[in-house]
Amino acid sequence: MKKHLILVGVFSVAIVQSQPAMAVTKCVALNSRSTTCAYASSEFDVTDWTTTCTTNDVSIPIKGIGICANASASALGTTTTQLDLSSTADDNKYCWCRMISPAVSRWVYVNSTPTAGDCHHRCASYCATNVRDTPLFRRGMFGSLSD
Repeated sequence: MKKHLILVGVFSVAIVQSQPAMAVTKCVALNSRSTTCAYASSEFDVTDWTTTCTTNDVSIPIKGIGICANASASALGTTTTQLDLSSTADDNKYCWCRMISPAVSRWVYVNSTPTAGDCHHRCASYCATNVRDTPLFRRGMFGSLSD
């Protein structure tokens, strides 16, 4: 009897492990032309920001982060795939934003601040405000999503 239970256990494990993995795909119709964002929220001295955007009459909650790096960009809305941070904290005074939900965007440049401390204090707020108010910034944010 014990031998049969062990065989049933081994057989059950083999069946469970041979099941194919299932992937989840999330469809998001965000784009820079038909998406508007109304409400934006962020506190000072945090990296997180949120907003609610509407596209095709569907409200979509957006979450993102704002990071201060040592790389500037030529203009608001410029995108990049990676950021460099300086080990000298005072050099990290350029605010960059990234959407992390419902999709992940590239880093989008917002602005330069007078000091790294000011950047850290306000960067997430700059991100939330620009995604809500600035079409050029939204173009950088939503235009960097893959189809």
